[in-house]
Amino acid sequence: MVEKRFIDIIEPILRLVPTVPRPSTPLSVSSRLFWTFLAITIYLLMSITPLYGVDLLKVSTMYNPLVAMIFASTGGTLMQLGIAPLIISGIVLEILVFSGVLNIDLSDPHDQARFNGLYKLLALFIAFGETLVIIASGQLGPLTPISALLVIIQLQFATLMIILLDDMITKGWGIGSGISLFILVSILRTIFWYTFSPIYPTGHELPLGIIPALTVAIYHASLGSLDHLTSLIYSFERPATLVGFISTIVLAIVILYIEMARVSIPLVITQYRGFKYTLPLRLMYVSVLPIIFTAFTLSLIHQVLLALWTSVGINNPSLHWLVCMKEIKPGTWAPCENSLMYFLWSPAPPNITPQFVIAHILIYIALATVFAYIWVNIAGMSAEDQAKYIVQGGLHIPGFRPSVKIIAKYLEKYISALTITSGVLAGLIAAVGDLLHVFSGGIGLILLVEIVLQYYALAMREQVFEIYPMLKRFIERE
Repeated sequence: MVEKRFIDIIEPILRLVPTVPRPSTPLSVSSRLFWTFLAITIYLLMSITPLYGVDLLKVSTMYNPLVAMIFASTGGTLMQLGIAPLIISGIVLEILVFSGVLNIDLSDPHDQARFNGLYKLLALFIAFGETLVIIASGQLGPLTPISALLVIIQLQFATLMIILLDDMITKGWGIGSGISLFILVSILRTIFWYTFSPIYPTGHELPLGIIPALTVAIYHASLGSLDHLTSLIYSFERPATLVGFISTIVLAIVILYIEMARVSIPLVITQYRGFKYTLPLRLMYVSVLPIIFTAFTLSLIHQVLLALWTSVGINNPSLHWLVCMKEIKPGTWAPCENSLMYFLWSPAPPNITPQFVIAHILIYIALATVFAYIWVNIAGMSAEDQAKYIVQGGLHIPGFRPSVKIIAKYLEKYISALTITSGVLAGLIAAVGDLLHVFSGGIGLILLVEIVLQYYALAMREQVFEIYPMLKRFIERE
């Protein structure tokens, strides 16, 4: 008797999970753009719709804004959780499948459909757990039992909507991936806000956006006052500065150059009489997931230390070496320079020192490199995995037998070097971006460039397929 797999046991439950059917016929690019913009519109409306039963004035702001941007979340709204449940669910299941813990054959369409159902179901469970933690920790302010229940229902509904929007886009109604799309919109919104917002923050004499602020500062400078212009150059009191604006442009160009760099591995296609082919491996072999893990880890440490400080650290001097906060001016708090919390603070605190700069860069590089190494080995990107793909595709490296073990040994030196290099570069860019007040942060800028490149490649591919439909049929048949 064949032992039933876990996915077989829960299949009746997975059939109840809502799904979006694929279009009966391939849609034109214009139609797919329409559905993509519709998904963006729904996401933006949800991100400005406050949660019923929650007082927005009492919603906690003690979270890392970079993590909120990466997860496309907005506090106190239907997008309180953002796409975090989907990302966490996808990562957990991918690790379980590639490690062999979860027995699923992703090459089997039936198993793939059940995997997608499990992915959605797990995302809903994660959303439920996250909601309970948020309510219990008081991040939404004091709630009555009825209000708490309403918040749970609203956030479950919002998560289901995001799941279905992602499903709709991924299955051919839109372009690309819903998760990538929402991250892109979240980052672009932040950059646009810091560049063009005419709103004056409370207690400030200049608009938030760098362009309106620069216009006002130049006007004051023409009247003989340079104070406004000086404060725009670099200030921890402003999220948008001239240094940050220029650094955003320069760093984006640097990231684009690095993202386009490739290391080519020569291959031969056996079934086509030795036709030569190259396998392009990106210099940034892996960057998105490790840098998200890095940001999330630092944010988690930040939240734990902050909770420790507010609960027992204030009145316990023996813990001040670990966690300590001080008021550097009325209403502005920063970590003490002699505490561990100071060196783990992200993004950069107002009381920055050379020691913090060095520690900040080293911590980002170390975490990004470690997560890059772990992700490569559990996500099917190791030298052995690449060797299997090469052999299964009827390819081999000139001068080597078409053996997985031999090809893996040859690729190991390249992939190991690229893994470490991509981790170091991603960590360095993220840290430097924080220190220079880059709009959306170094992490956001890396994600922005990567996603834009993905969408550019998809747009070019769709355009070619629309002009030459026979080419699409040939590739799908192959």
